[in-house]
Amino acid sequence: MTACREHIHDKISTGRMETGKPLISICICTFRRPEGIRRALTSLIDTDTPPGWQIEFIVVDNDKDQSALNIINRVRLDRPDATVRYFAEQNPGVSHARNRCIAEANGEILTFIDDDEYVGQHWLVNLISTLERQQADAVFGPVVPSFAVPPPAWVNATGTHQRARSSTGSPVAWRNAQTNNVAFRRSLLNSGHRFSVEFAKTGGEDSLFFAAAAASGHHLVWCDEAVVTETVPLERMTRRWVLERAFHGGRTFVRLQAKLVSPLAYGYYAAYGLLYSLAVLPPLLLTVAIGHARYMQYARILAGNLGKIAARFYGGGNYGG
Repeated sequence: MTACREHIHDKISTGRMETGKPLISICICTFRRPEGIRRALTSLIDTDTPPGWQIEFIVVDNDKDQSALNIINRVRLDRPDATVRYFAEQNPGVSHARNRCIAEANGEILTFIDDDEYVGQHWLVNLISTLERQQADAVFGPVVPSFAVPPPAWVNATGTHQRARSSTGSPVAWRNAQTNNVAFRRSLLNSGHRFSVEFAKTGGEDSLFFAAAAASGHHLVWCDEAVVTETVPLERMTRRWVLERAFHGGRTFVRLQAKLVSPLAYGYYAAYGLLYSLAVLPPLLLTVAIGHARYMQYARILAGNLGKIAARFYGGGNYGG
């Protein structure tokens, strides 16, 4: 019954595709973010199409209740010129959703953003022009925050929502390669590369995917003009969220190192994390005592290193279905 339902909705209200033009598949996975997916998809439809290309939009809903379906159908009614294809992925976890995007996409180039992001008018043109000009296999762009309310001073002090940027054309290391703003050629998939379901509930599957691509000789570069904006709601400006995020990041980093380098990474980073935790305690306690906003920066560092210590024993996830 579910498969039939997916098939029917995939065929409703799609725009007309032109023959003879190569195709870009813009992919977005969603999980119970109705307003986020609406804004993301609308912005993607409004972005300029690179000359000589045509676009399809692939939406994969990782909610078993298909909570995004009504939103998608409303967007289709409002924008009948766009080819919007909707699929429900019953297997919970971000890796399953991303792999479903790959399975359904028809494009020579695939792009991904997240369902809490939106793009500007020239986003796709900038990505594709860099991909072609640099003769790259994948190109990544910056993600900048848009806070729902002005953040407290300690949020800015931690740098939680700030991401590193590079000059256009710079190589991208696997640990900085993520699917929150990327375009890549289908050739990356020819070696059987897919998003690891081992990381389906924890994240890190995108870094692992692009690490495998880089190891196979694929060229990963940066485009600083292809900006994506991430909506930061109030609940992501709490101390608990920031510390949990740091703990999760430390844990995932070690799991990736163990997968890519050696299982000995668990022991190495546990010792490293312990020593670093001890080193950060004095400045943490001092900044807490004097009430300095920077105390959360030290608390975040401590949480990240505790995550490294716990990586071998705690594999709980933050991504769900």
